[in-house]
Amino acid sequence: MDVQKAGMTRLLLAAPELRNSPWMMQDLAFLQLCEMYEHACVRRDALRCASDKDDESLLRLEEECRALQAAAIAYIRERKFSGII
Repeated sequence: MDVQKAGMTRLLLAAPELRNSPWMMQDLAFLQLCEMYEHACVRRDALRCASDKDDESLLRLEEECRALQAAAIAYIRERKFSGII
């Protein structure tokens, strides 16, 4: 699975009511958000599993993941309910 699809999968697990919007696969801004989200999640997951955890870095990555997730979900909702689809 490529990075964009992995990120999209993670996002849609968080907001299942937003699935089934075919426009998402062609929207470059959304796909870029998915890619950024996946990279942040992978870094966060690696840090969670690290034997020498850096709590401050982990908290920053947790916040980055939440912010990217919120931005992507807001973007989907804006597009889905604005009649742009």
